[in-house]
Amino acid sequence: MRTTWNFFSGGQLLFGCGAVKQLGRVAGHYRARRALIITDPVLERLGLVRQVADPLVAAGVEVRIFAGGVVEPSTDTVAAAVRIAREIDPDLFVALGGGSNIDLAKLTCAVITHGVDPVTLLGVDNVPGPMRTLLCIPTTSGTGSEVSHAAVVVDSRKGTKTSALSQHLRPAVAVVDPELTLSCPPKLTAESGIDALTHAIESFLAIDSEALTEPEFGFLPYGGSHPLGDALAEKAIALISQHLETAVTTPGNREARVGMALGATLAGAAFSNCGVALAHALEYPVGAAYHCSHGAGNGILLPEVMRFLRPVRAARLARVAELLGAKISGDNEGARADAAIDAVAKLRRSIGLPERLRDVGGKREDLPRLAATAFSLKRLMALSPRATTEADLLGILEASF
Repeated sequence: MRTTWNFFSGGQLLFGCGAVKQLGRVAGHYRARRALIITDPVLERLGLVRQVADPLVAAGVEVRIFAGGVVEPSTDTVAAAVRIAREIDPDLFVALGGGSNIDLAKLTCAVITHGVDPVTLLGVDNVPGPMRTLLCIPTTSGTGSEVSHAAVVVDSRKGTKTSALSQHLRPAVAVVDPELTLSCPPKLTAESGIDALTHAIESFLAIDSEALTEPEFGFLPYGGSHPLGDALAEKAIALISQHLETAVTTPGNREARVGMALGATLAGAAFSNCGVALAHALEYPVGAAYHCSHGAGNGILLPEVMRFLRPVRAARLARVAELLGAKISGDNEGARADAAIDAVAKLRRSIGLPERLRDVGGKREDLPRLAATAFSLKRLMALSPRATTEADLLGILEASF
């Protein structure tokens, strides 16, 4: 049995309204001279890129912009960003956007630093070493990629979504300015918000750290639940529960945007250490099959995953109910666990997200194939606190249909 656990983080978190105005000071700390901002055309059109570039230019940093970010970046997208990066040889990479842009910047930075093909970075612990300075600025409150060690990308050779996991991918600086999320539309706010909630709840419900086996060399990509991860997840659940609906229905509410920005970042720190399991394992094939957003897919699956875990995680689910401010119809632990599941479903409904797989084009005859694909994701299966069979996954999908 393991008797130790690890917690990893990036170098610095700069949080608060107006944080982007301090970018010149941050760049100066790293003695940056040439920066590549990796973003997308929408954020460029909205003027957010200029808000990031101006303080850097004012600090004497030469700035180049790659605005080729897309919803699902591929290794070909990484190669396109790398071509621009090689033209200026940046000592500072700046990611601006949602998780897709941040993941694109992580891999671009790793390729430039180590001179490797992006495909060689995919998998676990394949980044050769520390990277050049990477600064990440989220414009959504969802993925937590600004503090995580993962980068999700489509392998252009195979046409499949995959990931790179390495502690070297954690950004040197995360600049979380809630004001940059004010322009995030309600639908994206809802989808990214439920994604953050899924991160926090799955992290809190993950297998206990001591139940995992330490590898002979290196570190586990995810370490299971432990006290520091629990503390972050609990705070994230409470913040998201308090602020998500308001952020969706009243986008200009700064208090709600601040709460969601902090909640998503804390959830990112929690899950990137403790892990996610069944909801994410099931969402990957669901999202690929029906082209629904990652957040929407997680939102559909999360309540039934919680219900499946209830026999072994009732006490933790009862605590989730408290954090969600759920109305509890009984005093016993089981009733409180049920209240947590109901509260997630109620929140999902209140922010207008799809509730069933059939709402996103799901077909009942697809479910066995989706369950088989999810079951093949052994790294995520290992993080479930309840022994899970392929038939169990099929049952979750059927209950979510």
